[in-house]
Amino acid sequence: MRPAAQSSAHCPISTELEDFLQLKASSVQSLTDYPLIASDFVKENSTLFSAAAVERLFSTAANILLARRCKMTDKLFDMMDFLKCRHHISS
Repeated sequence: MRPAAQSSAHCPISTELEDFLQLKASSVQSLTDYPLIASDFVKENSTLFSAAAVERLFSTAANILLARRCKMTDKLFDMMDFLKCRHHISS
């Protein structure tokens, strides 16, 4: 056995990966038992927002949250922002 392969065999992430692959699970829920793999999965499968999309979101939010709507609940604001953004995407 080569030294590099020998050192990786005792690595906790290698052991966890081997156990996970032997399980042959098909759902994402199975990652709860494997925290090291789950954290890498989330990191690799998360997308970064583009600056244009974030600027559009803040612009939309600024148009919704006006002085006359200062008593709006967070939930209502989130719903209005979501609907406004969805309207822009679909049209």
